Amino acid sequence: MKNVTKPDNYNDSPSSKSLVSGLSGRLIPTMALGLTLTAISLTGCTLTDPVDTDYQVTAVPDAIVQEDPVNNEVSVQSGSSAEDGELPYGVTIQIDTSSLIECDLERVVDGDTIIVHDPDGNRLRVRLTGINAPESVHEDESKNTEEGRQASQFMKELMADVDVVYLEYDEAQFDQYERTLAYVWIDIDGTYVMVNEILLATDYAEPVYIKPNLRYADVFRQYEG
Repeated sequence: MKNVTKPDNYNDSPSSKSLVSGLSGRLIPTMALGLTLTAISLTGCTLTDPVDTDYQVTAVPDAIVQEDPVNNEVSVQSGSSAEDGELPYGVTIQIDTSSLIECDLERVVDGDTIIVHDPDGNRLRVRLTGINAPESVHEDESKNTEEGRQASQFMKELMADVDVVYLEYDEAQFDQYERTLAYVWIDIDGTYVMVNEILLATDYAEPVYIKPNLRYADVFRQYEG
């Protein structure tokens, strides 16, 4: 809020010659201006800058936090960082699943792949994007590892009581094998968490960064090594 002020040279005193020659031409406008300023002072009115009501927007991993300075309200959209309490398995992000695709879970294939049915009844083989778990069901048995079998077992136990999953797509929805690429969210005791991040947080998978699916790259980097 700023009060309007007069220019710095408003009260500059003219020379004696200018004052005598211009007195009659300036007397009436000056009196009118004085009356106007007196009226403003008595009524308490001031000219001010308009109130800035624009939202301040701050980016967090795949999220937008909008702060309304007028109403002192904050709304959080997709992928907000957790602030109140620890999330299951030590993950760090949550989401509003209303914008995601709700699917029925059929089964777990391995540590980073599941089979689901979408709302149209299509059967999808979903590869969890942004992560990679060791092999456990490869056709070449020599490529399967004990770590892969452990990751697969953990995934099966994690999803044992899950009937519904929520898919979030990134830029690319399919890989070269025509598998669906998605971030998979589930409900754990009323809290929605990402399975991809759970596997990273529990060391059953490692982050991978394959363009253009880098939405949660900054989040996943904390699990490197």
